[in-house]
Amino acid sequence: MTETPDSEISSPASETSNQPTSVNSSWMDGITAGWSWTTQKLKRLFPTDQIAKTFGQWFNVNETQIAEILETVRAELPTTEALLIGKPQAGKSSIVRGLTGVSSEIIGQGFRPHTQHTERYAYPSNDLPLLIFKDTVGLGDINQNTALIIEELIGDLQKESQGARVLILTVKINDFATDTLRTIAESLRKTYPNIPCLLAVTCLHEIYPPETENHPIYPPDFEDISRAFEALKIA
Repeated sequence: MTETPDSEISSPASETSNQPTSVNSSWMDGITAGWSWTTQKLKRLFPTDQIAKTFGQWFNVNETQIAEILETVRAELPTTEALLIGKPQAGKSSIVRGLTGVSSEIIGQGFRPHTQHTERYAYPSNDLPLLIFKDTVGLGDINQNTALIIEELIGDLQKESQGARVLILTVKINDFATDTLRTIAESLRKTYPNIPCLLAVTCLHEIYPPETENHPIYPPDFEDISRAFEALKIA
């Protein structure tokens, strides 16, 4: 009996593996041809230059139009300008934080020089501000020229404004050296009697009774606070 060598016998595995290769190749050739035809067809229907131009128009930012839109919004925006008049550490930043909800760090970085004696902070942005805070810098310093500060503030208020304005006099509950503040307030009130003026008395906790651990319900019913507050209003 003559045996056929193993090398001459075609195994089922080898036959099976060759068939899918041919099928896969034909299938891929068909896909490639179809894709090529589709691409050429699309290029004829929609030229590449036209497609690029169309997409460019969709995503192009026209700076002139944006400037016009911002100008229109600014003209109609109900912006309020608050002039904070008070000494350093009188709690002016706390007032800004309470009205905006912005952290102290952001507020500190947001104030920018406005005039020689004032700084300006626009919220939420300079482009579209809802609130504009102007803070007096170094008020109460013995080297400051009160007359010059008043002149600057009056000149700033003379500028035309579409929004509302308010003066906020900020003073600590235990600070009775308010001569400079009173002089500035009287001058501004005399020149601009129609601008509302608020007295914000801060740092009440500094004269709480020693046994007070937490802030009481506002307004705190403490004799020292009531007496100090009345004295500041008179001053």
